[in-house]
Amino acid sequence: MDEGNRSFWDVRLPATADDGEAGLVAAALEQLGGNRLADWAVRLLTGRARPGDDGDPDIALIRGEAAALDPELALDPHLSRWLGARVLVHHWHPRAADAVRDGLADDSAAVRQLCCRIVAVQGSPAFDAAARTVEQLLADPEPRVRSAAALALGEVGGEHAAGPLRGLLMDPDSVLASAAEEALGRLAHRHARPDLRADPEY
Repeated sequence: MDEGNRSFWDVRLPATADDGEAGLVAAALEQLGGNRLADWAVRLLTGRARPGDDGDPDIALIRGEAAALDPELALDPHLSRWLGARVLVHHWHPRAADAVRDGLADDSAAVRQLCCRIVAVQGSPAFDAAARTVEQLLADPEPRVRSAAALALGEVGGEHAAGPLRGLLMDPDSVLASAAEEALGRLAHRHARPDLRADPEY
């Protein structure tokens, strides 16, 4: 891939995340270039790269100050995979799709959540094949993953996904219930099926 073809690499996703992390990725993109940054992110996400590997940039470039990390994340042994996924939220390339699909089944809930977020932003058709896996994550033990999966399913799920999402509308977790309602709205829009929207009573 021609590194000079910046228009292909410099994809900017909707501002769905904290400006701080987006700024880190933008600075890394400026310093490393799109090709190298995307390759590094994919290798981190798949576990083929670790912080401090010879020839790779300083992990602080995409991590920021260690003290600014959530304490739980700072101790997560899967932190490097999470950082790789976080880069891909803001700087996408299609060759990362397989790594993200695999990341939906990662041992780390934080990685699963971020991969759901990527699926939600990239949507269809890039991740149509991941819809079944995303639907299974509606039963993930971690609430944050369930909510992220609901939003992702709204972007890649078929009309049949309305059933599982409707089952979450009365969930005691209000964040999950709201995510399910939003996802149903997206399904209705994508499939031109207004009847798929959540009933007003919800």
